[in-house]
Amino acid sequence: MDNVKRYSAFIKRIISAPEPVRVQLLRSSNLNIIKAICEIILNIVQKNITVDKAVIAGLRKHRTVVYRLLESKGFESRKAIFIDYPKIILPLAGVL
Repeated sequence: MDNVKRYSAFIKRIISAPEPVRVQLLRSSNLNIIKAICEIILNIVQKNITVDKAVIAGLRKHRTVVYRLLESKGFESRKAIFIDYPKIILPLAGVL
């Protein structure tokens, strides 16, 4: 969770940006930022973080992508998934 605290401002910028800018920010982000976003999603899925029902409903819409994200091994492949599906990050606005 150190990465989440360190990169929280940049993650908020990624979440609030329009989709083309979000894709550019994800392409230019380092693997620690990708790791922090994956930690947030994993903690939400495992119910370690209490969130609103809207956040859970937003992640349920992208259920197959979330499971694909959690099953992938390397952070380079997770980064590629985020670039291919940038809308998966939108429900995290209620968490940060």
